[in-house]
Amino acid sequence: MKRHLLLVVGLALLSTSAFATKARMESLGQDGANGSFYLTDTRNVFHNAANVNTTKNYVVTEWGNATATDATATPEAEGGFFSEAGTFGYGVYLDNTQSGQVTHYSTAFAQTKNNAVNRTNYSSIGNKIDVFVGADMGFEWGVNVSLSSFTDEGFAQAYKKEQSGMGVGFGVLMGDLDAYLNLGLKDESKGGLAAADKWEAKTAMNLGANYKLHGFTVFGDYKTGGVDETASGVKTENKANELSVGVAKVNEIASSGRWFYEARYYNNKSEKKTTATDTVKVYRIPLTVGFEADATSWLTLRGSVSQSLRGAGQVNLGTNPGATSNNKKIQNANTATVAAGATLNFGKLKVDGVIETDGTNGTQTVGHLRTDDLMGRVAVNYWF
Repeated sequence: MKRHLLLVVGLALLSTSAFATKARMESLGQDGANGSFYLTDTRNVFHNAANVNTTKNYVVTEWGNATATDATATPEAEGGFFSEAGTFGYGVYLDNTQSGQVTHYSTAFAQTKNNAVNRTNYSSIGNKIDVFVGADMGFEWGVNVSLSSFTDEGFAQAYKKEQSGMGVGFGVLMGDLDAYLNLGLKDESKGGLAAADKWEAKTAMNLGANYKLHGFTVFGDYKTGGVDETASGVKTENKANELSVGVAKVNEIASSGRWFYEARYYNNKSEKKTTATDTVKVYRIPLTVGFEADATSWLTLRGSVSQSLRGAGQVNLGTNPGATSNNKKIQNANTATVAAGATLNFGKLKVDGVIETDGTNGTQTVGHLRTDDLMGRVAVNYWF
């Protein structure tokens, strides 16, 4: 009851617009970093750059408590703008560090994104900028190039720390087909606890597509990536891949709202290798139901609930084969996640937000969609 009261009270303070931001996506049970495979939202440009052709003429800033989709337990702050020039769409976005990241699972089944694995003592992604450009040539196409760099010449330590990164994304929209390929070409940090320590992400790939068929959307998304860390002369290798396939249906209620349902299968295999290899396998079958409706001309409300119908995790400790937890399976406990959001519309200015809670009371269990007990996010959009 306490969690539900917090959700209701928070609606008076937080809000979300009809087509924008992590805040709206998370309130509808979607991926805040990369958008949705079947709901229209400006955030979709981060998984398919071709959406830059329909994501036009707005400025956005966003901040709030980190969720399981973020890299650290600190608030993420980001923002940018999207516009058009003739038949071209273009955009510039600052400090988006989450898109396309593969998820790694530890032996405790805690989730960590690729860009945060073993990175505690290294420079994180700094000064990141994403540039988008696209056009309609009978079909819509888009390209995204991202760059990041940071250097500490020794202010906080006696040696230099630095980070540099680069990624590219390609996407097309052809009728009912939405297809994309995103590549993380470089993410490297030098200087950890010692000057010779090095953290380097392997080439990462995110490949996917969705297709509208008889009122449904069928989708598939595959991610793979890894990290090599060399500290005190010892090399640790981490790699992971994850697959999501599913089907969803959005039901429009006149022009005032919509409700939807989605079922998907999720599979992840994560490995960590030093002298031997630890392997964690996780699968789940989450069901998500959500709605969005105009309460008045200035207020839109939305909410969602997600729960894994089946799922488990299994660990194989190659570095400690005699451990009692080796080759053991953990079944899902309470996997329900509830989120709620709203939109305050002030003409072209919209204030966005979401508050979200799960049933874990702060404890992570295999199959959970979120790890925090209560979280929130706020964004401000201006459409021009």
